Amino acid sequence: MNRFCLIFVFGLCGFCANAQSLLGDYLKDVGYEGHNNSIISEAVAPALTIIRQQYRLERGGEYYGKNKRPFYGETYTLGVKVSGGTIMQRGVVIPWENDADFHRVKQGGKYRPAIYWSLQKSLSDSIWKTVELELGTQYVSPIDKDSLLFRHADAMSDFGLPIDETSGQKKGYMVWAYVNSNVNDSTMQVNLRQVSHNIENTEDSSYYSVSPKDADKVIGGIFVIPAIERAGYIKLQMAGIATKNKEGNWTLCLLAKKSNSNVKTEELEKKDKRQRKKKDEPKSKQEEAIDEFEPTPIK
Repeated sequence: MNRFCLIFVFGLCGFCANAQSLLGDYLKDVGYEGHNNSIISEAVAPALTIIRQQYRLERGGEYYGKNKRPFYGETYTLGVKVSGGTIMQRGVVIPWENDADFHRVKQGGKYRPAIYWSLQKSLSDSIWKTVELELGTQYVSPIDKDSLLFRHADAMSDFGLPIDETSGQKKGYMVWAYVNSNVNDSTMQVNLRQVSHNIENTEDSSYYSVSPKDADKVIGGIFVIPAIERAGYIKLQMAGIATKNKEGNWTLCLLAKKSNSNVKTEELEKKDKRQRKKKDEPKSKQEEAIDEFEPTPIK
């Protein structure tokens, strides 16, 4: 427990290029050296959360789900708690973007996607809890120029990973979140894997292609940098977050101050301003779907 607190509970300080090697020496001294070492993952785990975002289809004032469910599709992504809110992936705000079934049925413009339930749980929880993410409001805004990451502002939140917003060479660790089942399985359990990761010059770009092993089991990742606060104390700062881009490929989005937080996506400009009312699960029997991707009415 002392080692956990030693790394995670640190004050703010500037990045030190020598911190990674010092951390490596520390891990070796305390017996954590090796590819199975998990001390970094354990340190950042409390700040990570799984977000389950559902959406349904709307046509002529009626809502449609799929396969007798009250929603048409859903995404599971990794969220990161920071001071003042949570940073979320694009898949939370636009959960239908990489859904092949949605792209089949949207032909002809009959259906319009609409945000449904938002659920969340920590890595150690087994129960999903409904949350109000206020999607489509001023409280959710993009933090990078390509709108791959969004911040959900919460003035009451003062817990989370400190952010490294400096540019330059980065030496640290990628911490990837892997599921033990299908990435769309609500009973999933998540394990963290860490691997050393370096970027020579962050001034060249804010986006870097990354290729995690077993990518079909990944729901997200973060890039953390060890930094020295004072003698005997090392902290972790988050320098980037891995998210899927608009083409569905994993991209490391650096958090250095380059992006325009006022960028608005086309989807946000066309956001539905009506307040979503929570609905109970439908009790009546729904119609059988002709194809498994065919929308079914919600009664």
